[in-house]
Parts: sequence; structure tokens; C-alpha cells
Amino acid sequence: MLEKRTQQGLLERVLLGTRSARSRGKGRSVRFLRMVRRDVVDRAGGSDMDRGACLGGQFARSTGRWRTIRLVRGLVVTAGAILATPVLNPERGGALGQQPEATGGQLGKALPEVNPDGWTSSAVCGECHQAIHAVWRQSLHANSWSNGIFQAAFRRSTETYGEERSRLCLSCHAPTVRHGGDYAVKESITKEGITCDFCHSIHAAELADPADPVRFAIGRTKYGPLRHAQSPAHQIVHSDLFKRSEFCATCHEYKNTYGVAVLGTFSEWKSSSYAERGKQCQDCHMPLVPGRTVALDVKTEMPGVVNLHNISGSHDIERVRKAVTLEVVGYEWMSDKVWVFLKVANEGSGHCFPTGLPMHRAVLEVKLLKAGEVIGQREIPFEIVMMDESGRTLRREHEVFISAAKVRSDTRLKPNEVRSIEVPFRDIKASRLVVTASLYYEYSTEALVTEEKGERIEPVEMKFLVALREHSMKPLGQ
Repeated sequence: MLEKRTQQGLLERVLLGTRSARSRGKGRSVRFLRMVRRDVVDRAGGSDMDRGACLGGQFARSTGRWRTIRLVRGLVVTAGAILATPVLNPERGGALGQQPEATGGQLGKALPEVNPDGWTSSAVCGECHQAIHAVWRQSLHANSWSNGIFQAAFRRSTETYGEERSRLCLSCHAPTVRHGGDYAVKESITKEGITCDFCHSIHAAELADPADPVRFAIGRTKYGPLRHAQSPAHQIVHSDLFKRSEFCATCHEYKNTYGVAVLGTFSEWKSSSYAERGKQCQDCHMPLVPGRTVALDVKTEMPGVVNLHNISGSHDIERVRKAVTLEVVGYEWMSDKVWVFLKVANEGSGHCFPTGLPMHRAVLEVKLLKAGEVIGQREIPFEIVMMDESGRTLRREHEVFISAAKVRSDTRLKPNEVRSIEVPFRDIKASRLVVTASLYYEYSTEALVTEEKGERIEPVEMKFLVALREHSMKPLGQ
């Protein structure tokens, strides 16, 4: 426990610049990090960074159970790598799209070979972009093909709808199939998931073409958000698309053949105040942090800032907790009837809460307790429920993507929505009570489990406490 606290504290001090100045040298470090933070804000157009994103977590399987783990230990190592690895300064360098000429970096190190005719493995990218690669490897993007939840859904889809219709899944979870057509997933590059080269080969997003919104170019030209950057390993072309939500929408916005928005996160954001203020997906999910884009043994440059590539979302329970607030406003207790008044607000996300797959839901549990014993309980869901043509409620990922024909109900919180909730209880006989309000984030799904004796698909129920409030009550007049 001490080790964990120490590591977390180190991460906060290194990445967030909160180190106390106990010596002259440390004082200089603090001043430098403050300067970096000001530089971050300036380059982001004055927008605030979500510094808490550095402490993200993800779902992982351990000893047969699903649990939420923090990436503190891995990110502490990564933080050291970030600060030890130089960055391509976006304000310096050569012309856009400059043809690489050198065969080695500034320090004479032999550079990895970028595939001019096909995809380049992320391991090759990681030889130069070490810190970014280390963080990305911990992300769900890097594990979009290999994680057990997707594997189970993909197998169910193939069994139910056939291989041809299930190719849809691979276009986002193993997107390199868009070039080369490895739909059997035999090649190692396909199994890398949302790999570095795929994202940095994208030069346009055509959202008007929902069947194929991604435009990319294979080869030695790489696209990214840095201005005036140059590399001896490949060409670099600056693209503002990497700073806009449209980039994310190519996978996080999808309508099926029935016209049902199975994934509507981009549309939710577009109609929110976040879009009006110019706050993009990347501002929250890929915040700028002090770091370097290129390894020290490749290129010597002053430290700058990089986008955090763990791309945390709903799998990061700490991020979820920052998105929503819960409050017990008050109560009325007359005779044997009690009314509890609550307020739930989505004030920390630019999309609905929850968003993404309909399997993600939140539940508000309100309990009345007498001497510690539950004498009344109510549940209020926040969810989107979809049905097929026959009116059957769909409960699994593969079903909603292909078979969802209608939205039965949508009780999710919209961006910036503050919802007042009244919860009644009747036949209450007591002199004093305690009300507890608990907001849970839930995900009911399946996962493919691989063991020595083979593979099997198991149901998985995940439930995480987001907020808890407690209030003592007594009847009016007492």
C-alpha cells in the first residue's frame, strides 16, 4: 500500500507539476513544469487540461475475476520515460511533408524501417516514439482486438449473422483490414488493434459516408497534429483533423442499416455546449502533458508536450466519477409516507451519461434504513434500451449493431443536464431513518476466457460505485 501511494504521488508530481520545492534545484524543476503547463494551455488555444486523466484505469482479468485496475505503476514508469525522451517541438523544424533524407537520427542511431507499401508495426514506431508507445500499449485501443469482451462479441456475431456481416466489427477493432483485407485475422499487424500506423495514416474523415468514413494513405507519409515537424524516418504532414472530434467520430459514431444510432457519442457532443465552446474529444480523452515525442537517442530537443495516448473513457472509473454528481436535496415525511428529493447532474462530460454501447448503464439505488436494516429500496436506471423488429429487447453488443430497429427508451443524462428526482416510499413506520443514495456504473456483457483446457464464453457483470450520499431523517414536527 505504501508503495502504491508513493508511486501515485510520484506520478502526480512528475506529470502534473506539483512537486514541492525543497531545494534550489527542485525549485527550478517546479518553475520549468509551470512554464510547460502554460505552454500547454497556449498551444491548446487556452483550454484547460484534464490532468486527472493521467491516473486512468482499465478493465482487466485477474485470477478469473474482472476488476478495475489503476495504471499507476505502468504510468509511473511511463512518466519517467516521457521526461527522459525528447519531443519534436511543433514550433521548429522543416517544411511540411519534407522528404526524409537521413539514414540515422541526430545522434547517429540507425532508424527503423518504415514500410513504404503497407502497414508498419507499432513496435517499429515504438523504437523512436518510446514514451508514447509505452502509454498506448496500456490502452483499450491497443487491445481492441485481443480483449476478451470483444472476442466474445465477435464470435457471437459470427455464429449468429455469419462472417460477411461480422466484418463490420473488424473495421474499427482491427482497422488495418481496410487495406489488405485480412478478415481472417492471420497477420500480426491486424492483431495490434487500433495501431499507430492506422491512425497516423488518416488524412480525412468523410462522415457523410457512414459505411466508409475513413480516408487514409499507406506508405511513408504520416499525418499528425504537429506543425513544422520533420523526421529522418518518414514524411510528416500536419493535419488539424487530429485535434478535432471528427477524427474520433469515424469509429465512435455509427448508424446501422435500420438507421438506429447504435453509437451516437459524436452526435451527442455536437449538440452540446462543449462543441459550441470548441472543446474537442481530444481535450478530455487525450490531454496534453509534459513530454517528448521522440526518444533521446534519436533526436535531441527541448522537452515539450504530448497528447496522452492511454485514451481513457468509460473504462476509467475515476473519469466517470468526474463526469457526474449526486446530491440528496431533502425529504418530506408525513405520517407513513416519505419523499426523498435528489439531484443528478452530468456536468463533466460532453456527451450523454452513459454513452457508447447500450450495454453501458448507470443505476441510482435509493435505500431507507432503520437501525441499519433496509426497509425500502428503489432503483432509477440511466440507460438506452434498443429492440429488434419483433420488439425483443437486445442485451448483447453483436445484436444491437446489426439487429437494433428501434429505441424503446432513453433515460440517459444529456450533457450539462441537471435532473431532479423524487423517490416516494409508503407504509413507513419508524421515528428515525437514514436514506442512502448510491450511483453505480454497470456493464453486463460476456467475455472469452482462455485456459489450458480450451476456450469458453462466460457472462460478466461489472458494477462500480460512482457516488454515495447519506442523510438522516425524522418526521416533520420532531
